[in-house]
Amino acid sequence: MRHLKRPALLGLLLLACLLLACQKEDGITPGTGFENLYTIQDDPNDSIQHKRYELYTTYGVPVFFNDTIGKVFVKTDVNGDSVFRYETLDLNWAFSGTNSGSVTYQVTRLTDPGLMMKSLRFAEIFLKNSQQALYPYALWLTEKCYQLSSAGVEQKEIISRYRNLMFSWINQINEEDMLEKAAGYRNEIVKLKVQNYSDELNAFNNMLDESLYDKNWGKFYPDERIPYWRNSASLQIWFPWPLVEEWEQDSSYRKEMMTYGNVTNPNWPEGVWTDEEFDNYALYCRGLVGALGFVSYDPGYGNRFTPRNTDVDLELYLEEMMKYPRKQFLERWESSPLVIKKYEILYAIIRDELGVEL
Repeated sequence: MRHLKRPALLGLLLLACLLLACQKEDGITPGTGFENLYTIQDDPNDSIQHKRYELYTTYGVPVFFNDTIGKVFVKTDVNGDSVFRYETLDLNWAFSGTNSGSVTYQVTRLTDPGLMMKSLRFAEIFLKNSQQALYPYALWLTEKCYQLSSAGVEQKEIISRYRNLMFSWINQINEEDMLEKAAGYRNEIVKLKVQNYSDELNAFNNMLDESLYDKNWGKFYPDERIPYWRNSASLQIWFPWPLVEEWEQDSSYRKEMMTYGNVTNPNWPEGVWTDEEFDNYALYCRGLVGALGFVSYDPGYGNRFTPRNTDVDLELYLEEMMKYPRKQFLERWESSPLVIKKYEILYAIIRDELGVEL
Protein backbone atom coordinates (compact mmCIF):
# COMPACT_ATOMS: atom_id res chain seq x y z
CA MET A 1 0.00 0.00 0.00
CA ARG A 2 1.41 3.36 -0.97
CA HIS A 3 1.38 6.20 1.55
CA LEU A 4 0.90 9.86 0.58
CA LYS A 5 3.70 12.14 1.44
CA ARG A 6 2.98 14.74 4.17
CA PRO A 7 2.80 17.76 1.81
CA ALA A 8 0.32 16.01 -0.45
CA LEU A 9 -1.78 14.95 2.52
CA LEU A 10 -1.89 18.51 3.89
CA GLY A 11 -2.93 19.79 0.48
CA LEU A 12 -5.85 17.37 0.31
CA LEU A 13 -6.98 18.34 3.81
CA LEU A 14 -6.84 22.02 2.90
CA LEU A 15 -8.88 21.38 -0.27
CA ALA A 16 -11.48 19.46 1.73
CA CYS A 17 -11.82 22.36 4.18
CA LEU A 18 -12.32 24.81 1.34
CA LEU A 19 -15.02 22.63 -0.21
CA LEU A 20 -16.83 22.36 3.12
CA ALA A 21 -16.66 26.13 3.54
CA CYS A 22 -18.12 26.69 0.10
CA GLN A 23 -20.88 24.20 0.80
CA LYS A 24 -21.66 25.99 4.07
CA GLU A 25 -21.83 29.39 2.35
CA ASP A 26 -23.90 28.25 -0.64
CA GLY A 27 -26.03 25.73 1.16
CA ILE A 28 -28.68 28.25 2.22
CA THR A 29 -30.13 29.64 -0.98
CA PRO A 30 -33.64 30.81 -0.28
CA GLY A 31 -35.84 32.21 -3.05
CA THR A 32 -35.08 35.83 -3.81
CA GLY A 33 -38.54 36.93 -2.75
CA PHE A 34 -38.27 40.16 -4.74
CA GLU A 35 -41.79 39.71 -5.99
CA ASN A 36 -43.02 40.10 -2.41
CA LEU A 37 -41.44 43.54 -2.20
CA TYR A 38 -43.84 44.73 -4.90
CA THR A 39 -46.89 43.52 -3.01
CA ILE A 40 -48.51 46.35 -1.07
CA GLN A 41 -50.01 45.35 2.26
CA ASP A 42 -52.98 47.12 3.80
CA ASP A 43 -53.03 49.12 7.01
CA PRO A 44 -56.52 50.51 7.70
CA ASN A 45 -55.11 52.71 10.45
CA ASP A 46 -52.70 54.46 8.06
CA SER A 47 -54.55 56.50 5.40
CA ILE A 48 -51.50 56.75 3.15
CA GLN A 49 -50.69 53.04 3.30
CA HIS A 50 -54.37 52.19 2.81
CA LYS A 51 -54.48 54.38 -0.33
CA ARG A 52 -51.37 52.63 -1.70
CA TYR A 53 -53.11 49.32 -1.05
CA GLU A 54 -56.26 50.47 -2.88
CA LEU A 55 -54.24 51.50 -5.93
CA TYR A 56 -52.40 48.18 -5.91
CA THR A 57 -55.55 46.05 -5.66
CA THR A 58 -57.45 48.16 -8.23
CA TYR A 59 -54.76 48.67 -10.88
CA GLY A 60 -52.05 46.14 -9.98
CA VAL A 61 -49.43 48.90 -9.73
CA PRO A 62 -47.33 49.24 -6.57
CA VAL A 63 -46.63 52.86 -5.62
CA PHE A 64 -43.53 53.84 -3.65
CA PHE A 65 -42.09 56.95 -2.03
CA ASN A 66 -38.54 55.59 -1.88
CA ASP A 67 -36.27 54.18 -4.57
CA THR A 68 -35.00 51.46 -2.19
CA ILE A 69 -38.12 49.40 -1.73
CA GLY A 70 -36.69 46.64 0.48
CA LYS A 71 -34.07 44.01 1.06
CA VAL A 72 -34.13 40.23 0.78
CA PHE A 73 -31.99 37.76 2.69
CA VAL A 74 -29.72 35.82 0.31
CA LYS A 75 -27.45 33.68 2.47
CA THR A 76 -25.05 33.53 5.39
CA ASP A 77 -21.42 34.02 4.47
CA VAL A 78 -18.40 32.11 5.84
CA ASN A 79 -18.14 34.52 8.75
CA GLY A 80 -21.71 33.88 9.81
CA ASP A 81 -22.93 37.28 8.63
CA SER A 82 -26.21 37.67 6.76
CA VAL A 83 -25.98 38.77 3.14
CA PHE A 84 -28.83 40.84 1.76
CA ARG A 85 -29.71 42.04 -1.70
CA TYR A 86 -31.40 45.42 -2.01
CA GLU A 87 -34.10 46.07 -4.59
CA THR A 88 -34.16 49.60 -6.00
CA LEU A 89 -36.10 51.50 -8.64
CA ASP A 90 -33.50 52.41 -11.25
CA LEU A 91 -34.38 55.46 -13.36
CA ASN A 92 -31.50 54.76 -15.73
CA TRP A 93 -32.77 51.38 -16.91
CA ALA A 94 -34.26 51.58 -20.42
CA PHE A 95 -35.20 49.17 -23.22
CA SER A 96 -31.68 49.19 -24.64
CA GLY A 97 -29.74 49.11 -21.36
CA THR A 98 -28.71 51.94 -19.04
CA ASN A 99 -27.47 55.47 -19.42
CA SER A 100 -26.12 55.75 -15.88
CA GLY A 101 -22.76 56.93 -17.14
CA SER A 102 -24.11 60.09 -18.79
CA VAL A 103 -27.17 61.00 -16.74
CA THR A 104 -27.81 61.12 -13.02
CA TYR A 105 -30.84 62.22 -11.01
CA GLN A 106 -31.09 64.31 -7.89
CA VAL A 107 -34.28 63.41 -6.05
CA THR A 108 -36.02 64.86 -3.00
CA ARG A 109 -38.25 62.27 -1.37
CA LEU A 110 -41.80 62.92 -0.24
CA THR A 111 -42.17 63.21 3.52
CA ASP A 112 -45.10 65.58 4.04
CA PRO A 113 -48.26 63.47 4.61
CA GLY A 114 -50.52 65.97 2.85
CA LEU A 115 -48.34 66.07 -0.26
CA MET A 116 -47.98 62.28 -0.19
CA MET A 117 -51.75 61.91 -0.25
CA LYS A 118 -52.08 64.50 -3.03
CA SER A 119 -49.49 62.59 -5.06
CA LEU A 120 -51.45 59.37 -4.55
CA ARG A 121 -54.62 61.09 -5.77
CA PHE A 122 -52.78 62.20 -8.89
CA ALA A 123 -51.45 58.66 -9.42
CA GLU A 124 -55.01 57.37 -9.19
CA ILE A 125 -56.25 59.88 -11.78
CA PHE A 126 -53.42 58.87 -14.12
CA LEU A 127 -54.08 55.14 -13.78
CA LYS A 128 -57.84 55.53 -14.07
CA ASN A 129 -57.51 57.45 -17.34
CA SER A 130 -54.76 55.33 -18.96
CA GLN A 131 -54.87 52.00 -20.72
CA GLN A 132 -53.42 49.01 -18.90
CA ALA A 133 -50.70 48.69 -21.55
CA LEU A 134 -49.23 51.94 -20.21
CA TYR A 135 -49.16 50.88 -16.56
CA PRO A 136 -45.64 50.67 -15.12
CA TYR A 137 -44.29 47.73 -13.15
CA ALA A 138 -43.76 50.20 -10.30
CA LEU A 139 -44.59 53.88 -9.79
CA TRP A 140 -42.29 56.13 -7.77
CA LEU A 141 -43.65 59.41 -6.41
CA THR A 142 -41.13 62.10 -5.41
CA GLU A 143 -41.29 65.71 -4.29
CA LYS A 144 -38.60 67.06 -6.62
CA CYS A 145 -36.38 65.63 -9.33
CA TYR A 146 -33.54 67.11 -11.36
CA GLN A 147 -31.74 65.46 -14.25
CA LEU A 148 -28.01 66.16 -14.27
CA SER A 149 -26.07 65.69 -17.50
CA SER A 150 -23.43 67.31 -19.66
CA ALA A 151 -26.22 69.49 -21.10
CA GLY A 152 -26.94 70.97 -17.68
CA VAL A 153 -29.62 70.67 -15.01
CA GLU A 154 -33.22 69.99 -16.01
CA GLN A 155 -36.28 69.83 -13.80
CA LYS A 156 -38.12 66.56 -14.50
CA GLU A 157 -41.82 66.09 -13.85
CA ILE A 158 -42.00 62.62 -15.37
CA ILE A 159 -39.47 59.88 -16.13
CA SER A 160 -40.66 56.77 -17.94
CA ARG A 161 -38.41 53.74 -18.23
CA TYR A 162 -38.72 50.10 -19.28
CA ARG A 163 -40.14 48.98 -15.92
CA ASN A 164 -40.55 52.05 -13.80
CA LEU A 165 -42.34 55.37 -13.90
CA MET A 166 -41.67 58.42 -11.75
CA PHE A 167 -43.82 61.50 -11.14
CA SER A 168 -42.43 64.59 -9.44
CA TRP A 169 -43.31 68.22 -8.64
CA ILE A 170 -46.95 67.29 -8.06
CA ASN A 171 -47.14 70.07 -5.48
CA GLN A 172 -47.15 72.47 -8.45
CA ILE A 173 -50.29 70.93 -9.96
CA ASN A 174 -53.64 72.45 -8.97
CA GLU A 175 -56.35 69.97 -8.05
CA GLU A 176 -58.57 71.17 -10.90
CA ASP A 177 -55.74 70.66 -13.41
CA MET A 178 -54.87 67.10 -12.40
CA LEU A 179 -56.96 65.36 -15.07
CA GLU A 180 -55.46 67.44 -17.89
CA LYS A 181 -51.95 66.96 -16.51
CA ALA A 182 -52.44 63.21 -16.18
CA ALA A 183 -53.59 63.03 -19.80
CA GLY A 184 -50.46 64.90 -20.82
CA TYR A 185 -48.28 62.42 -18.94
CA ARG A 186 -50.10 59.52 -20.59
CA ASN A 187 -49.35 61.03 -23.99
CA GLU A 188 -45.69 61.50 -23.05
CA ILE A 189 -45.43 57.81 -22.16
CA VAL A 190 -46.98 56.79 -25.46
CA LYS A 191 -44.50 58.96 -27.35
CA LEU A 192 -41.58 57.48 -25.43
CA LYS A 193 -42.68 53.91 -26.05
CA VAL A 194 -43.18 54.51 -29.78
CA GLN A 195 -39.47 55.31 -30.06
CA ASN A 196 -38.63 51.63 -29.52
CA TYR A 197 -40.14 50.45 -32.83
CA SER A 198 -37.24 51.29 -35.14
CA ASP A 199 -38.42 49.40 -38.24
CA GLU A 200 -41.80 51.11 -38.26
CA LEU A 201 -40.24 54.50 -37.58
CA ASN A 202 -37.81 54.01 -40.46
CA ALA A 203 -40.79 53.45 -42.74
CA PHE A 204 -42.40 56.60 -41.34
CA ASN A 205 -39.24 58.70 -41.83
CA ASN A 206 -38.49 57.38 -45.32
CA MET A 207 -41.82 58.59 -46.71
CA LEU A 208 -40.50 62.15 -47.10
CA ASP A 209 -37.51 63.45 -49.01
CA GLU A 210 -34.85 65.18 -46.92
CA SER A 211 -35.20 68.32 -49.04
CA LEU A 212 -38.60 69.04 -47.46
CA TYR A 213 -37.25 69.59 -43.96
CA ASP A 214 -36.15 72.90 -42.44
CA LYS A 215 -37.43 75.09 -45.27
CA ASN A 216 -39.49 78.24 -45.45
CA TRP A 217 -43.01 77.43 -46.59
CA GLY A 218 -42.60 80.03 -49.32
CA LYS A 219 -40.12 77.74 -51.08
CA PHE A 220 -42.97 75.34 -51.86
CA TYR A 221 -45.75 77.92 -52.28
CA PRO A 222 -44.04 81.02 -53.74
CA ASP A 223 -47.25 82.46 -55.19
CA GLU A 224 -49.38 81.92 -52.09
CA ARG A 225 -50.13 84.89 -49.82
CA ILE A 226 -51.77 85.15 -46.43
CA PRO A 227 -55.27 86.58 -46.96
CA TYR A 228 -55.05 89.67 -44.76
CA TRP A 229 -53.07 92.87 -44.30
CA ARG A 230 -51.47 92.69 -40.87
CA ASN A 231 -50.70 96.00 -39.18
CA SER A 232 -50.49 97.67 -42.61
CA ALA A 233 -47.42 95.58 -43.39
CA SER A 234 -46.40 94.60 -46.87
CA LEU A 235 -47.87 91.51 -48.47
CA GLN A 236 -46.51 88.42 -46.78
CA ILE A 237 -45.47 85.07 -48.20
CA TRP A 238 -47.79 82.36 -46.98
CA PHE A 239 -47.19 80.41 -43.80
CA PRO A 240 -49.70 78.20 -41.92
CA TRP A 241 -50.75 80.65 -39.23
CA PRO A 242 -54.18 78.99 -38.74
CA LEU A 243 -52.33 75.99 -37.26
CA VAL A 244 -51.41 78.11 -34.25
CA GLU A 245 -53.30 76.52 -31.37
CA GLU A 246 -54.82 79.80 -30.17
CA TRP A 247 -56.15 80.50 -33.65
CA GLU A 248 -58.05 77.23 -33.72
CA GLN A 249 -59.44 77.47 -30.19
CA ASP A 250 -59.93 81.16 -29.39
CA SER A 251 -62.50 83.05 -31.46
CA SER A 252 -61.28 86.44 -30.20
CA TYR A 253 -57.80 85.60 -31.48
CA ARG A 254 -59.31 84.74 -34.84
CA LYS A 255 -61.12 88.07 -35.12
CA GLU A 256 -58.01 90.02 -34.12
CA MET A 257 -55.98 88.29 -36.80
CA MET A 258 -58.54 89.17 -39.49
CA THR A 259 -59.37 92.73 -38.44
CA TYR A 260 -57.73 94.18 -41.52
CA GLY A 261 -59.74 92.06 -43.89
CA ASN A 262 -58.73 90.47 -47.16
CA VAL A 263 -56.64 92.54 -49.53
CA THR A 264 -54.35 89.87 -50.92
CA ASN A 265 -56.42 86.96 -52.17
CA PRO A 266 -59.75 87.27 -54.01
CA ASN A 267 -60.61 83.69 -53.08
CA TRP A 268 -61.26 84.69 -49.48
CA PRO A 269 -63.86 87.17 -48.20
CA GLU A 270 -62.98 90.63 -46.90
CA GLY A 271 -63.88 91.89 -43.45
CA VAL A 272 -64.19 89.91 -40.24
CA TRP A 273 -64.80 86.26 -41.07
CA THR A 274 -67.48 84.04 -39.69
CA ASP A 275 -66.51 80.85 -37.83
CA GLU A 276 -67.40 78.84 -40.93
CA GLU A 277 -65.10 80.98 -43.08
CA PHE A 278 -62.31 80.54 -40.54
CA ASP A 279 -62.80 76.78 -40.55
CA ASN A 280 -62.74 76.65 -44.33
CA TYR A 281 -59.50 78.57 -44.49
CA ALA A 282 -57.95 76.38 -41.77
CA LEU A 283 -58.87 73.32 -43.84
CA TYR A 284 -57.29 74.94 -46.89
CA CYS A 285 -54.06 75.58 -44.95
CA ARG A 286 -53.97 72.03 -43.60
CA GLY A 287 -54.25 70.89 -47.19
CA LEU A 288 -51.13 72.85 -48.16
CA VAL A 289 -49.20 71.56 -45.15
CA GLY A 290 -50.46 68.00 -45.61
CA ALA A 291 -49.53 67.93 -49.29
CA LEU A 292 -45.91 67.98 -48.18
CA GLY A 293 -46.53 65.22 -45.62
CA PHE A 294 -46.48 67.43 -42.52
CA VAL A 295 -49.11 68.17 -39.89
CA SER A 296 -47.61 71.37 -38.49
CA TYR A 297 -44.73 73.83 -38.54
CA ASP A 298 -41.52 73.63 -36.55
CA PRO A 299 -42.30 74.77 -32.98
CA GLY A 300 -38.71 75.79 -32.35
CA TYR A 301 -38.29 77.87 -35.48
CA GLY A 302 -41.75 79.39 -35.61
CA ASN A 303 -44.64 78.88 -38.00
CA ARG A 304 -42.70 80.05 -41.07
CA PHE A 305 -40.63 76.85 -41.36
CA THR A 306 -41.28 73.18 -42.02
CA PRO A 307 -40.14 70.71 -39.31
CA ARG A 308 -36.35 70.76 -39.08
CA ASN A 309 -35.89 66.96 -39.09
CA THR A 310 -37.65 63.61 -38.77
CA ASP A 311 -37.56 63.69 -34.96
CA VAL A 312 -39.53 66.94 -34.84
CA ASP A 313 -41.90 65.64 -37.51
CA LEU A 314 -42.57 62.50 -35.45
CA GLU A 315 -43.17 64.58 -32.32
CA LEU A 316 -45.69 66.76 -34.17
CA TYR A 317 -47.55 63.72 -35.52
CA LEU A 318 -47.77 62.13 -32.10
CA GLU A 319 -49.02 65.36 -30.55
CA GLU A 320 -51.70 65.68 -33.22
CA MET A 321 -52.69 62.02 -32.77
CA MET A 322 -52.93 62.39 -28.99
CA LYS A 323 -54.97 65.57 -29.34
CA TYR A 324 -57.61 64.24 -31.74
CA PRO A 325 -59.40 60.86 -31.72
CA ARG A 326 -58.92 58.74 -34.82
CA LYS A 327 -62.20 59.73 -36.47
CA GLN A 328 -61.55 63.44 -35.97
CA PHE A 329 -57.92 63.17 -37.10
CA LEU A 330 -58.94 61.47 -40.35
CA GLU A 331 -61.57 64.13 -40.97
CA ARG A 332 -59.08 66.95 -40.36
CA TRP A 333 -56.56 65.51 -42.81
CA GLU A 334 -58.83 63.72 -45.29
CA SER A 335 -57.52 65.85 -48.17
CA SER A 336 -53.92 64.76 -47.48
CA PRO A 337 -53.31 61.09 -48.45
CA LEU A 338 -49.63 61.30 -47.49
CA VAL A 339 -50.50 62.38 -43.96
CA ILE A 340 -52.99 59.53 -43.66
CA LYS A 341 -50.34 56.99 -44.74
CA LYS A 342 -47.87 58.27 -42.16
CA TYR A 343 -50.61 58.33 -39.54
CA GLU A 344 -51.50 54.68 -40.16
CA ILE A 345 -47.89 53.60 -39.52
CA LEU A 346 -47.91 55.22 -36.08
CA TYR A 347 -51.48 54.18 -35.36
CA ALA A 348 -50.55 50.53 -35.89
CA ILE A 349 -47.75 50.84 -33.32
CA ILE A 350 -49.93 52.56 -30.76
CA ARG A 351 -52.95 50.32 -31.22
CA ASP A 352 -51.47 46.90 -32.09
CA GLU A 353 -48.18 46.99 -30.18
CA LEU A 354 -49.02 49.21 -27.20
CA GLY A 355 -52.70 48.31 -26.97
CA VAL A 356 -53.78 51.96 -26.78
CA GLU A 357 -56.93 53.02 -28.59
CA LEU A 358 -57.01 56.54 -29.98
